[in-house]
Amino acid sequence: MDMMGLPGTSKHITFLLLCQLGASGPGDGCCVEKTSFPEGASGSPLGPRNLSCYRVSKTDYECSWQYDGPEDNVSHVLWCCFVPLNHTHTGFSQDRCRYFSSGPARTVQFWEQDGIPVLSKVNFWVESRLGNRTMKSQEISQYLYNWTKTTPPLGHIKVSQLHGQLRMDWNVSEEAGAEVQFRRRMPTTNWTLGDCGPQGNSGSGVLGDIRGSMPESCLCPSENMAQEIQIRRRRRLSSGAPGGPWSDWSMPVCVPPEVLPQAKIKFLVEPLNQGGRRRLTMQGQSPRLAVPEGCRGRPGAQVKKHLVLVRMLSCRCQAQTSKTVPLGKKLNLSGATYDLNVLAKTRFGRSTIQKWHLPAQELTETRTLNVSVGGNMTSMQWAAQAPGTTYCLEWQPWFQHRNHTHCTLIVPEEEDPAKMVTHSWSSKPTLEQEECYRITVFASKNPKNPMLWATVLSSYYFGGNASRAGTPRHVSVRNQTGDSVSVEWTASQLSTCPGVLTQYVVRCEAEDGAWESEWLVPPTKTQVTLDGLRSRVMYKVQVRADTARLPGAWSHPQRFSFEVQISRLSIIFASLGSFASVLLVGSLGYIGLNRAAWHLCPPLPTPCGSTAVEFPGSQGKQAWQWCNPEDFPEVLYPRDALVVEMPGDRGDGTESPQAAPECALDTRRPLETQRQRQVQALSEARRLGLAREDCPRGDLAHVTLPLLLGGVTQGASVLDDLWRTHKTAEPGPPTLGQEA
Repeated sequence: MDMMGLPGTSKHITFLLLCQLGASGPGDGCCVEKTSFPEGASGSPLGPRNLSCYRVSKTDYECSWQYDGPEDNVSHVLWCCFVPLNHTHTGFSQDRCRYFSSGPARTVQFWEQDGIPVLSKVNFWVESRLGNRTMKSQEISQYLYNWTKTTPPLGHIKVSQLHGQLRMDWNVSEEAGAEVQFRRRMPTTNWTLGDCGPQGNSGSGVLGDIRGSMPESCLCPSENMAQEIQIRRRRRLSSGAPGGPWSDWSMPVCVPPEVLPQAKIKFLVEPLNQGGRRRLTMQGQSPRLAVPEGCRGRPGAQVKKHLVLVRMLSCRCQAQTSKTVPLGKKLNLSGATYDLNVLAKTRFGRSTIQKWHLPAQELTETRTLNVSVGGNMTSMQWAAQAPGTTYCLEWQPWFQHRNHTHCTLIVPEEEDPAKMVTHSWSSKPTLEQEECYRITVFASKNPKNPMLWATVLSSYYFGGNASRAGTPRHVSVRNQTGDSVSVEWTASQLSTCPGVLTQYVVRCEAEDGAWESEWLVPPTKTQVTLDGLRSRVMYKVQVRADTARLPGAWSHPQRFSFEVQISRLSIIFASLGSFASVLLVGSLGYIGLNRAAWHLCPPLPTPCGSTAVEFPGSQGKQAWQWCNPEDFPEVLYPRDALVVEMPGDRGDGTESPQAAPECALDTRRPLETQRQRQVQALSEARRLGLAREDCPRGDLAHVTLPLLLGGVTQGASVLDDLWRTHKTAEPGPPTLGQEA
């Protein structure tokens, strides 16, 4: 329809009315010639934006955009303008336009029959009308046929874990050659964009049986938190350039964390009852996961269910050793050893979030187990249960790893009249080695269920020659008191086998056969005191270890002679008494000798307290000298004069000092005469008691005597020393001294 004859704005309105009246197609579009259209408000932050037009299939096309602004009473119109293919006017080209009204929707779909050339360049823009206001988007130019928008993965996306990463696989029905991106977020983070790279035929796919589908895959990091992941695709040309816009994001793929939080389940176990079973109760709640916003209420990120895997470690020869039960279920288990694992079931399978070990428990009451070994034949016998019961016999060396455990299933063919079950075997392993074995018998009416077994009997058995292996060693005897000794020994090998060793027996006897006695010792002790012994008698002592089945063998005899021992404390007290006695006797002897010496040899009188040095007053002061000091053999030193003061008569006067004896001036007399006069003068001086320096000198006359001891003047003590020297020294050559 050519409407070029209508002028101005009225022509534009007329075109719109006519197009609306004759509009057809999915977009309710109309084709007009491009003339002067009113310009909308461009550059405003409100209005349509991000317009994109593309091909979605072989014949279908689509344009979509975003809008910022009020949503009420807004209407959108998509305009597309192009040059008609049959227009051949030289030098003049008239664009033909078509518009599609979408109302409040922001997507318009059309096809080739709408008159839009898909092989030529087409200009598109959007006008949004709000009241009397029109807002226009930016204009784009597009070759629609080559600009194709792919679809996101619409089917099931398989997620798996691969070397610490997440691998996503899906199938698409389009030809290969797309590039893929992903975005992910966690409960505490925003979206993060990632690139999966160009796609080839490397994916494994999930719908391999559908003809014509192509597999694609993508790797993204695995985290310890739940993730929400979305996928989008874009066509990629052979040149590597983009062949269309990005597709929409796929539906969320919810992924649980790589490591699930540990559960805090408490297991409460009761003791074994009379039936050989114990009740197990589980308390606590399973942990809840935090998930992103898009995964709330969607499967994938959450744990589907929590389970408990019960594995029976004892009696591994049974058909089935483990069973899975829901978390929280009450269990009745035997006294065997179990491992309980709390499992969390997710899209990746089952993950263990808690482990708990249940050790074996023995029956409190004693039940008899008869074991006999002869040659290569081993036999066991125990009390039978109800008919139709299956038994599991297990034995293992004590203190060894469970890998050395041996077990066998026993199904009695006929009931024993004695209500006993007997099992014998001749092939190895046997119980001949000298070591401790733990033997357990379980019974069940349903042996295929590992949680329905019950403990019938548990006991310990020491294989081999228990009498020889259990003989105590290293027996020692120690003196303890006046009539008893202490006997000690190392623990028997039987003590390592619970319940096998019943007691120790200690036997002591005199070698002359006059006395013998035995002592019973509990199995937990290795020492006993033997009393009632006599001294100077030779004894021998032996120890043995007894079991419930038979007595043990005596140890090698230990001989000893009992002697009365004196305690160290008494020796110390005796030594201290002897020392005190010697000290007391020595002190008394010393005092007695001093007193005897006092009476036998009285001390010399003190010059200060004696009047023997007082002379008559008429004598006055007179100087005394040794007549011939050369008679003394000592070495001569410079001599000082000894002055002896004699009291004079104060009323009468004193004699002249010249009245001194003439021998003091005569040194030429014979030696014998001089020696006699020296002795006389010394005797006279001792009789007079010459005063020391500390005596008062006011009333004494001074007598000057030459000393031969280095010029030391000490009074009467010096004279005494000179007298003793004169008695003991040999006469030497005469030496002439000088007066002071």
